[in-house]
Amino acid sequence: MRLPAVLVASAALLGGCAPRRGVSAAAVVPSTEDWSLTVVNHHWLDVSVTVLHDGGRSRLGTVSATGQETYTLPFRMIDAGRTVRFEGNPVGANGNVTTEAITVRGGGHVEWTLESGLERSTVAVW
Repeated sequence: MRLPAVLVASAALLGGCAPRRGVSAAAVVPSTEDWSLTVVNHHWLDVSVTVLHDGGRSRLGTVSATGQETYTLPFRMIDAGRTVRFEGNPVGANGNVTTEAITVRGGGHVEWTLESGLERSTVAVW
């Protein structure tokens, strides 16, 4: 009578040790892909765009008034903390706008929409 109970208990224990199916290697290993930023400018002035990362600043370029630009950015910008901030400076005007800290993953996409009143600008992360 003990043998069947031992066999059932052994099967249950061994079944719990089996590797799980459905977990891909991509889910375990973080992505080291480049990421992208699209800036949509609804402001009436050109806006100079800078990325603030790891205590440093990287100027990306200028987005023309009522224009749009997409930048492909290297993974190394988000490698350490995975957070960045964006700063926009309207050309020929005082003041600027800075986003809150944003978490970005490798292969991700960020869209920053600058409004005519820069304080109403929004950020979306995919």
